[in-house]
Amino acid sequence: MNNFNRTLYRLAVLVLALWLAGTYGVQADYAPGEVIVIPKAGKLAAMPSLLAAQGATVKNTSSRLGSVTLKLPKGQSVQEAVNALKKDPNVAYAGPNHILRIALLPNDPLLRDGYDLLGIGYFTEPQWGLYNDGSNNSYGGKLRADIHAPEAWEITTGSPNVVIAIIDTGIDYTHPDIQDKVWINAGEIPNNGIDDDNNGYVDDWRGWNFLGAGSNDPMDDNSEQGLAIHHGTFTAGVAGASSDNGEGIAGVSWDSPVMALKVIGADGSGLEDDAARAVVYAADNGAKVINMSLTGEDAPLLHQAVDYAWSKGALVVCASGNENLSTPTYPASYQHALSVGATNEYDERCTAADWLSGGSNYGDYLDVMAPGNNILSLTDAVEPGGYYTLPGTSAAAPFVSGIAALIWSVHPDWTNQQVFDQIVRTCDDIGTPGWDMYTGWGRVNAYRALTEVSSETATIAELKTMPLNSSVLLKGKVLTVGSGQIANRLYIQDASSYAGILLYFAESVPAGLAQGDTVEVFGKLGTVSGELAITGGSVTRMATAPVPKPVTMRNKALGGGTTGNQQGVVDHYSLPRQMAIGASNIGVLASAWGKVTAIGFDWFYIDDGAGLDDGTGNTGVYVNCGPLVRPGLNKIVRVTGISSCDIPQGATVARRVLRPRQQSDIEVLK
Repeated sequence: MNNFNRTLYRLAVLVLALWLAGTYGVQADYAPGEVIVIPKAGKLAAMPSLLAAQGATVKNTSSRLGSVTLKLPKGQSVQEAVNALKKDPNVAYAGPNHILRIALLPNDPLLRDGYDLLGIGYFTEPQWGLYNDGSNNSYGGKLRADIHAPEAWEITTGSPNVVIAIIDTGIDYTHPDIQDKVWINAGEIPNNGIDDDNNGYVDDWRGWNFLGAGSNDPMDDNSEQGLAIHHGTFTAGVAGASSDNGEGIAGVSWDSPVMALKVIGADGSGLEDDAARAVVYAADNGAKVINMSLTGEDAPLLHQAVDYAWSKGALVVCASGNENLSTPTYPASYQHALSVGATNEYDERCTAADWLSGGSNYGDYLDVMAPGNNILSLTDAVEPGGYYTLPGTSAAAPFVSGIAALIWSVHPDWTNQQVFDQIVRTCDDIGTPGWDMYTGWGRVNAYRALTEVSSETATIAELKTMPLNSSVLLKGKVLTVGSGQIANRLYIQDASSYAGILLYFAESVPAGLAQGDTVEVFGKLGTVSGELAITGGSVTRMATAPVPKPVTMRNKALGGGTTGNQQGVVDHYSLPRQMAIGASNIGVLASAWGKVTAIGFDWFYIDDGAGLDDGTGNTGVYVNCGPLVRPGLNKIVRVTGISSCDIPQGATVARRVLRPRQQSDIEVLK
């Protein structure tokens, strides 16, 4: 496409986007006249009285989630009904039935080998997201800004035993590039009117349509404002279109069946309770991967369903959304969801420069990125068995779902946590080193996900002999510093308290972690101001253990001092800013006492009796107390914290540091 035609195209898309915005207007966040209720345990018998009190009828139920969706009388306020139900002693939860919407932008509707819907002309758009040599897409691009699929396919093209559920607008099961891949429920005899496998769904032999009264026909009829996007068919094609068949395109996991679960209607919107029931259905019927390219408000019933799927061993992959927002989006923000953002052909986060408006959502919840601009997949937009090019995080998420299916094909005994971690660990970093809020852990790499194994170490002390930039995996370590206690830092140590290490985060520390939590940690070895660290690591809470007791040691031994049985850090400073690798007590929770000899804005020194200048003009142990209240000069104090070190800017030696976590760690003795 030359520059003139590209400009015409972008102007036409802008007109289309503005027209769509004016057509849609402000949309409601929940369904009018519907309320979701979860009775308290043992209180299901109270439902008839609850119905009578509200004049409501039952729309649907979920035995797995213990929920009932009520249909209110015409004109009754949803909020008033919710408020009344919340006051009932028999009710555990009551809330509106939130609306979910597809997360793919209809602003780049180009067909391969056919007319684009804006009438600009013929266009061919290869699958750069699978393989990009820098020239095989219309806008150029960066060499290998893709998921490295061909190398991965040399190892596996998927397994028929690994099912990918597509919870979306349904799937066009007649499309020639997906019809042989649509999951068939082996326990059902087609159209005999009997629930053969006793799963509560009659004749669900090729999936289920959860809309309205429900049916066994999950055909994709999505067409917003006359644009036949066929969103579910599109996402299914990215994840698992038939490949090596001389037809159309290649999916990421060729041999994985795709389960058609329809929860979104022709207008691109659907409801929380339908999506929640679909997630449960997928988990109960053997789907290992569940793709949800949907976004909406926090939907508690859907949250419960995602947790249920996780408990059943499934991995739920969710699009982060396309509004260029940093606020949480759902279901991507749920703990047991793998959140996916979108990248362009240049390995950058998609922004308005790519989509004319919006951008790939980002924030603390973001896990990984995948190609999400000018993505080619399946649709029947203009002709049966057609293909379509679209942008959005909806297009990015199924790339990750396909990779998850490939991993399970090679490692069928892995847990969902192992698959989650492997996808995260093997990303190509494209932003700030380690995790960052704009690009997560980076853009996914299918080949690395199938081939790389992290170096698992038994003890933290072993890390001190490994080269920097090594990928490391630690299991069963104990947190001595919890979320929010020390800026940008967590610390872990062996249960024996023999050795500890810093977990450093350039941006926000993972939330919800507390002292005493037993965790699994993955990351790369690096240094932070001279201190050995696992940088940008992922931390998975496994269990809760007693908070470790601090080790009492002489002040001169703190921070890898020159006394005791530790090798001194000063021996490692033949080069400026050399790493303090020698002392195994660095990173350990310790306790020491002494006289306060100097005070600063967020620090103070306690005497160590050595009188060694640490390069700042002060002597003793530097206590980095942050916002905690400092004791007075000449006070005798006991300080508990992390034995640490750092190299002040311009200094050639490290200073010994003690990092208290909370105010009670600083005790004034006299």
